[in-house]
Amino acid sequence: MLPSEFFTVLVYAGILLTICIFVPVKLVSKWRRVRRSRTHLTCRICGFRFLRRDAEGLCPHCGSRN
Repeated sequence: MLPSEFFTVLVYAGILLTICIFVPVKLVSKWRRVRRSRTHLTCRICGFRFLRRDAEGLCPHCGSRN
């Protein structure tokens, strides 16, 4: 194997390894964000972040409906 072929294979292996790591990490990150958005709310009036405990989603800080 010539040095130019070795470095070409090395570059392609690095690109493939980066893709094999980057894509699953992005997918899992997106999945966790979607799951978290179901239970964590941010009040539209005061900006307070809280966990949704009831179906109405009343803000415990200012009492507005979200």
